[in-house]
Amino acid sequence: MHLATLFNRRMDRSLKTIATGLSALALAISFAAPAAQAQSAIEKLAVPKSKLVSSFWKKNDASSKIKIDHGPWDAFLGKYVRTDGRGVNVVAYRRVSSADKAALKTYLTDLQSVDVPSLNRNEQYAYWLNLYNAATVSIVLDNYPVESIRDIKRGAFDFIGPFNDKVVKVNGKSLTLNDIESGIVRPIWNDPLLHYAFNCAAISCPNLGKKAYRGGKIRGQLASAASRFVNDPRGISVKDGKVTASKIYFWYQDDFGGSEASVLKHIKQFAAPELKGKLANIKSIDDYEYDWSLNEAG
Repeated sequence: MHLATLFNRRMDRSLKTIATGLSALALAISFAAPAAQAQSAIEKLAVPKSKLVSSFWKKNDASSKIKIDHGPWDAFLGKYVRTDGRGVNVVAYRRVSSADKAALKTYLTDLQSVDVPSLNRNEQYAYWLNLYNAATVSIVLDNYPVESIRDIKRGAFDFIGPFNDKVVKVNGKSLTLNDIESGIVRPIWNDPLLHYAFNCAAISCPNLGKKAYRGGKIRGQLASAASRFVNDPRGISVKDGKVTASKIYFWYQDDFGGSEASVLKHIKQFAAPELKGKLANIKSIDDYEYDWSLNEAG
């Protein structure tokens, strides 16, 4: 038998085995979990665990007065981000000039030259959020046009997009977007509000802010981002007593307390009076949704 034919048959068998295994797993989950959770359970398997990639990133200087210049990021956001009719902050990717693409690259280069352990904790927090968001926008621009960031793939078996690609180098350490979010920020800050700041270039993601995050304002900025998302249908909606929530609350449920009850308790902290009233007697979440379409200005 021709070697290529033999290889292809073996690959087909391997893929069928994997598919069969995933189908069996999905079936098992569907019997073991409520329908709302079952639909996202397979996706949740791909969500990185909160685990520190290196103890190096715990270093900080509590007395540091260093402030990172995020002015170039402010300028980019102010020029290309607008709020559409749905309340989604969208990016005019197609309008970004060559000069502004270059300026964004320069900003990212400058961020990567920062000695992160020399910063205080709040300045570090803002640093990582801005680095992640700016790098994500830059990745989209490098590959534009795309319908979704998940279409930016290294190969046929890449199902999640560029999130596991080494995209930045900080203090001599190459990092992926997932390293930044789940390998540094989540385990160090252990703060559910961080999920309202990371923007993955998707419609259903919490809004990309129109201003950079700043260490001296970080707590207020995060609280504002949380309030905006919770009170937007992308975060949570209630119709006829049924609750539909963002898949973020399922994928990262552990960060919100580990149960639907703890997620709902968290949401109620930021809910406006009308939404809080609708949630008053709610005990569970009926459905989860997420739209990975690019957060692009029409």
